[in-house]
This record gives sequence, C-alpha cells and structure tokens, in this order.
Amino acid sequence: MSDCQRFRVRGRVQGVGFRAHTRSIALTYQLSGWAHNCSDGSVDILLCGPAEKVLAAKSGIVAGPRHARVDQVEVLEAPAVSALDGFSIR
Repeated sequence: MSDCQRFRVRGRVQGVGFRAHTRSIALTYQLSGWAHNCSDGSVDILLCGPAEKVLAAKSGIVAGPRHARVDQVEVLEAPAVSALDGFSIR
C-alpha cells in the first residue's frame, strides 16, 4: 500500500543540513517527495511510498542531523500527487 505524508518540522532545522539529511533518509527507504525551507524557519516535508517505509523514514528524519534540534512536528494534509520522481530539495 502506498501512502503520502506531509509534515512541518520546527526548531533549529535550517542551516544545519536538515534537508540533505531528509533526502538521504528518503533515498535509503526508496521514497519520493520533497523538502523545502519555509519563511518561518521551519522545514516542510512530503514523503511518499509504502506506509511502513514512510513511518520508519519519518522517525529518522525527525531525529535530525547532529546540529539540528526538533521542537515540534506538525502533520499537514498531503497534497494529491499523481507521480513524483525521486526526492527533491527545494
């Protein structure tokens, strides 16, 4: 079963390699989607793939890279996507 989950991560998540960390984990789990910095200092993430892999990847992503600090993870409505090719950093 395929699933998409979107969430916004708040804390010290910009300027610390958080999006690259997210991309690395997404590719490890063979997920598609994207990660981008938001103007309020948060990072918006979309993960798509098998539900169990999305859940496992999300856990690793919110643990963050070494210099990050995750204070809050907000689950957002995932957009309707027809096809995503890989994982992009915006």
